[in-house]
Amino acid sequence: MTASTIPTTKPLPRPGSRTDVMLGFRPLVRKDLAEWAHGPRAWVVLIVTATFMALSAANAWLNAWVVANVPTDPSVARAPMSMVPFDNVMTAVGSQIFVIVAIFASMSLLIVERENGALAWLASKPVARGGIWAAKAFAAISVLWVVAAIIPLVITAAVVTVLYGAPSIVPLIGVVVGAGATIALFVTVVLAASTVVSSQPAVAAIGIAVMILPTIVAGILPIQIEPYLPTSILGWAVGLGLGADVGVATPVAWAVSMAALVAFAVGRMERLEL
Repeated sequence: MTASTIPTTKPLPRPGSRTDVMLGFRPLVRKDLAEWAHGPRAWVVLIVTATFMALSAANAWLNAWVVANVPTDPSVARAPMSMVPFDNVMTAVGSQIFVIVAIFASMSLLIVERENGALAWLASKPVARGGIWAAKAFAAISVLWVVAAIIPLVITAAVVTVLYGAPSIVPLIGVVVGAGATIALFVTVVLAASTVVSSQPAVAAIGIAVMILPTIVAGILPIQIEPYLPTSILGWAVGLGLGADVGVATPVAWAVSMAALVAFAVGRMERLEL
């Protein structure tokens, strides 16, 4: 018996080639979304974020109620707090609790699977390592945008409407979009860091550093660099919603940073020891 060959006009993709770098992406996304849906992580994020943001938005009303109803020393001056509806939405958003929970909710997604061998088992299947990473990032960003931004902001807006009046809709949409872009950035940072270090605290530290250090550096430098920082995307989106002249530098910096992080992380996944 002689061996036969099957003629083909296209070469078969080699592992790691561009043609199969996202192999298995769709079923992997379904798997990761199912894990988010059936686990407690999303519910914890939603409860913590919504409660924190709602209480932050109610702070001015609570402070005014205390001043009006609780006897205090008249010699102690209290700084007035804004009762403008959108100002109190921004008080809740300014806490950046959704960024913090996004960092801590995503820091274990790759690390735990590397530790328990699930990632090595998954990589042995007919899927690309880049597809594994991209699926985890896409699922985490999608779920966290809903449970750490959209739903908490809806609840916060409802609280603000009851206590202060209805906030403006267009700037509120800007907040939702900016929060989603910010969550996407930090989930990508955390998952990219997870391909370099194998410790959850180290991954969280990298995420927190990326959250804090740009603001410190921008405050120290004598030149204005904040519009060129991808971490300024929330402020850019809010400014756009308010009708300010915000330019295009920030979304360009955000898009370039996202592309660079994805390319770096996918490349690292191909070389990762499992």
